[in-house]
Amino acid sequence: MNTKTQNRQSKTRTVRVSDETSVLLDKLLKLANKKKHGSKIFPDQIIAVALENVSEIDIKKMQNDSLSNEDRKEQLRQLYIKKCGKITKDEFTGFMMTPAFFSFLNDNSEGLSLTA
Repeated sequence: MNTKTQNRQSKTRTVRVSDETSVLLDKLLKLANKKKHGSKIFPDQIIAVALENVSEIDIKKMQNDSLSNEDRKEQLRQLYIKKCGKITKDEFTGFMMTPAFFSFLNDNSEGLSLTA
């Protein structure tokens, strides 16, 4: 392949997706290409449209969904440290079993994403 041919080719790369995502993409492609006129619609076009429509809210939700319960517990511990002072992980676990924890949680629940 000569240099001119290499320059004309668009750069592509492989992206791993789950089987479910691949099936959904195939269904959308079949639907998009079910037409009498026009050129073929490619996976890249559908993916580009989808990515352009991902909002900050979607990103925040995905970030929150990726947290384990231990991550959420550590977020609470860090908030406690910021508001009340140092506490070890073990001490915080013990604190979580007291009525004072529920008071702390109620007082600081604004803005926390603690749902699993």
